[in-house]
Amino acid sequence: MQVPVVIVGAGPTGLSCSILLSRLGVRSLLLERNPRTSTHPKSTGISTRTMELCRQWGLEDRIRQQALDVSMVNSVRETLSSPELHRFSLGFPDPEAALDFSPVAPAAVAQDELEPILLEHARSYAFADIRFGHEVVLLRQDEYGVDVGFIDHKTQRGTRVRTRYVIAADGWSSPIRKQLGIGVTGADRLGDQLNILFRASLEHLLPAPRCAVYSSQTPSAPGTLMPTSRDGRWVFATPWVPELDPVDKIGSDRLVDLVRHATGAPDLAVEIVDRQLVTLGAQVAERFRDRNVFLVGDAAHRMTPTAGMGMNTAIHSAHNLMWKVAAVLHGWGGMSLLDSYEAERKPVGERNVARSRGQLRELSGVAADMGAVYESAVIASDEDLAPLPTIDPTMPSRPGARAAHIWIERNEDWVSTLDLFDGTMVMLAGPAGHAWCEAASDAARQLAVPLDTCLLSGSRLLVDPAKAWRTRYGLEADRAVLVRPDGHVAWRAPRGVAENRVATITNALMKALGREEQSRQETGTVLWSARSA
Repeated sequence: MQVPVVIVGAGPTGLSCSILLSRLGVRSLLLERNPRTSTHPKSTGISTRTMELCRQWGLEDRIRQQALDVSMVNSVRETLSSPELHRFSLGFPDPEAALDFSPVAPAAVAQDELEPILLEHARSYAFADIRFGHEVVLLRQDEYGVDVGFIDHKTQRGTRVRTRYVIAADGWSSPIRKQLGIGVTGADRLGDQLNILFRASLEHLLPAPRCAVYSSQTPSAPGTLMPTSRDGRWVFATPWVPELDPVDKIGSDRLVDLVRHATGAPDLAVEIVDRQLVTLGAQVAERFRDRNVFLVGDAAHRMTPTAGMGMNTAIHSAHNLMWKVAAVLHGWGGMSLLDSYEAERKPVGERNVARSRGQLRELSGVAADMGAVYESAVIASDEDLAPLPTIDPTMPSRPGARAAHIWIERNEDWVSTLDLFDGTMVMLAGPAGHAWCEAASDAARQLAVPLDTCLLSGSRLLVDPAKAWRTRYGLEADRAVLVRPDGHVAWRAPRGVAENRVATITNALMKALGREEQSRQETGTVLWSARSA
């Protein structure tokens, strides 16, 4: 059996990888050793950037139906029923602020409710083969691909598959990372917490609108309380020392007492659903790639829950990598394009891991989520701009940064510019940049690269297209940007180029796709068919 990509792990990261590859026309096999999706809420904050991706996949409305009606803040109190002492932001913008720079706002959905939505969508594609209860037990690489062996836990039958690439989305304890001998840096154990999953009616204690997190400061039950569903399900997370108080020996009565102390409601009716001991850590893998195997999500960067960025960072890393894998498999991306994954995403992982430990307080949550500015061999530098690792999303887009959102009219539909960046390279030009669009189309045909063009003019929705272009992209009306399928700017047109535009864009495309060392007529060495099965 052969398949172009094997994904290991069916959490939000692995499911996102499957969706992204299917949308790009690449077959994949996803293997998950557990029999089902997560049974614990885990993370609940879906960031603005992640919601942009979910919107692109057609899932925004479905997720909004499941979302909690909460303010993305932490309300600090002695107990849940005590007066609020103070509150602070969780780093997510409120809906009104988000709409200044995005077509969407963040959402609060527990991970165990998000995963079935992603799974259902992933299975809707014919390109995806998703198998639960299947554990990888063999990984053997050579120059041209990987042999993967796995066992079906129901039948105990083993299967071996040949694949070009393996995506290790198998969690922070990643057996694949360990087998490859890739070390990690950072703190393996910052402490432990007991997570008590329970149901209770708390409406009488909490006036609307609710907060996403409540901090209890009572000495008898310090910790955080978080609503995780619309049916009265909550999580209470409290610091714990398992060596002194083993979790498996705690009776239900004691768990109920802890919840009652934290809520300040001694007679509260509490239904204990489950308990879980969680070890907190903050680590980054020393490498994100070993030849044909890539680490994504917690396998590459493990975070504490503090900044609410673990799942979001993981999905963004998947978004960065999957188009590159697809481009190479389809033949229009150069092999060195894959090297840019670690160069671009490891600094992001390191920053967000540090933020999860309470460091880098000067970096806002919005900038951490949406403002990463990539630096790699496939991003063209711009002499007019000083290097910055992150920018605020209200700042003009630059090479390496997320291409800015502008509402435009296209084919009689009201769309965001973000809707354009979906599977192809895009030449996005100012109102007077028609020549760049024509030249880009010519260059793309010569290189056999899928490319779309969009000229920001003639839209009834843009009262002043030149001003919107200048504000969001910082460029004159006759200039343009080259945007990658992941929505990041790869190149900005130089000033004053009147001749040889096709050659200029050809060079820009070659660099952006990791093909600078190839001849201009070469479309890449296709060792695998992206659709082979």
